[in-house]
Amino acid sequence: MAIRGQGRIQFDAPLFVAVLIVASILTLIFVANIVSSGGLSFQAPTTGLDKLGKYIGAGLAIGLAAIGAGIAIGIAGAAGFSAMAEKPELFGRVFLIIVLAEGLGIYGLIVAILLILLGG
Repeated sequence: MAIRGQGRIQFDAPLFVAVLIVASILTLIFVANIVSSGGLSFQAPTTGLDKLGKYIGAGLAIGLAAIGAGIAIGIAGAAGFSAMAEKPELFGRVFLIIVLAEGLGIYGLIVAILLILLGG
């Protein structure tokens, strides 16, 4: 939700609102699927290959999400702190952008936990 250009960061409010709307819709779809399937059911994998696939998938989910979050935080953090050096009042916006980037890693962790607990 930040656009980098000409050495400064500009907050793009319509893009931020669009991202929030899409995230809300996807969350509602996810919850509706869980509710319509009768809730969460814990089933143990039947073979060793099922367990292997489950753990590889969980590892990929958290690993790739952490890499993406690290790249996003690195780019946004560097640009944000350089912008804050010129205008200290941008702290709130820079903090928000970095927290949203950190959310990527948290989503990966949640997916990995769901794969381990519910994967079958």
